Amino acid sequence: MQVTVERVELPPTTPGDAVVTGRIARVFRGSPALCSTPVSFTVPVCREADDCPLDGTIWTLIEMLETARVMEVFLDAHGEGFRNASYDNHVLPAPTDTPMRVYTEEMARAPIQRRTGGRYDPRAERRELLLFGALSIIGLAVFCWALVRWSS
Repeated sequence: MQVTVERVELPPTTPGDAVVTGRIARVFRGSPALCSTPVSFTVPVCREADDCPLDGTIWTLIEMLETARVMEVFLDAHGEGFRNASYDNHVLPAPTDTPMRVYTEEMARAPIQRRTGGRYDPRAERRELLLFGALSIIGLAVFCWALVRWSS
C-alpha cells in the first residue's frame, strides 16, 4: 500500500519507533475499497550517528521520515486497524502507479518473522551465534594442533 502521510510522531529518543498517521492512497494487494482509509503504524527510526542494534531491523532515517509525503508499506490487518508487517518502507515524493517492491504470494504466506524486515526470533539468533562460536573454537583448536604437528 502507499499511504499519504499526514503526521509523524517521533520517539523521544533514537533509535526508536515513530508513529505515522495518514490515509491509504494506493492498494496494490487487497481491496481497492481501502483507499482513503485512515491508518496509523510504526516505523523504526534512527539518526545517522545512532548506534543501532544489529537485530535485523530495517531503520529509516528520521530526516527522511520527517519530510515524507507518501510511504509505501506492507500493512496487515491487526485488531481494529493495521500494523506495519515488513518494515521495508519506501519514502516517496508522490503516489505511484506501480509498487516500489512487489510482495509475492509466498512472501504473504511466510511466517510473520520472515516478513518483518529481518526481525528474527531471538532464540534462533542465539542458536546461530552458539553454533558459529562452537565451530570457530573447533576450527581454532584444529589449526593450533596442525601448527604444533607441523613445527615438530
